[in-house]
Amino acid sequence: MPNLRPIIIKRTAAHAGHHGGAWKVAYADFVTAMMALFIVLWLLNSSKQIREAVGGYFKDPPGPRKWSAAGRPGRAITSP
Repeated sequence: MPNLRPIIIKRTAAHAGHHGGAWKVAYADFVTAMMALFIVLWLLNSSKQIREAVGGYFKDPPGPRKWSAAGRPGRAITSP
């Protein structure tokens, strides 16, 4: 019997750990930018009353004062 030495195969790791999570951050940024764009486009095409109501929300988000649909402090318009 000729030389019977065992054959040893060493395998190296192809990838070290999990990768590829950065696309989620980029996608979230893109979705946020698209949402902001569509809100602006919607506001440009809406009535003055709606624009004032949305502007009133950003001036005082659910704070101590309540904004009416016309964007002025007061009672909100409710349906019967």
